[in-house]
Amino acid sequence: LLDWLETDDPLVVRAVVAAVAEPPLLTNEFRGAAALAIQVEALKWFEKIPAKRRREENIQVLRKALGYTLSVAIAASPEPGMKYLNELAGLPDQDIQWIVRENLKKNRLTRFL
Repeated sequence: LLDWLETDDPLVVRAVVAAVAEPPLLTNEFRGAAALAIQVEALKWFEKIPAKRRREENIQVLRKALGYTLSVAIAASPEPGMKYLNELAGLPDQDIQWIVRENLKKNRLTRFL
């Protein structure tokens, strides 16, 4: 799936992050870490999108997905996941801040806060 992140299509990236954001699949530490790594790479991909393009529909679909999927991966890999979320929270990027806020709303993260 990491190879799929080498695309120019935000909907492919969205498919990748959604594919690994399934709690029944994240049954051990290895799978949790792998799901988190995919979310991290997808967020790096998203960060490279110029601000003027971020209002395009396909990119908004990816943004909304990241507003959900990151918390699933963090719940499966909490220590590195919360560290990464804190790093994201310090970035000035408004879209990244929105993604952080949306994920922090998820009940699955309350036990780690």
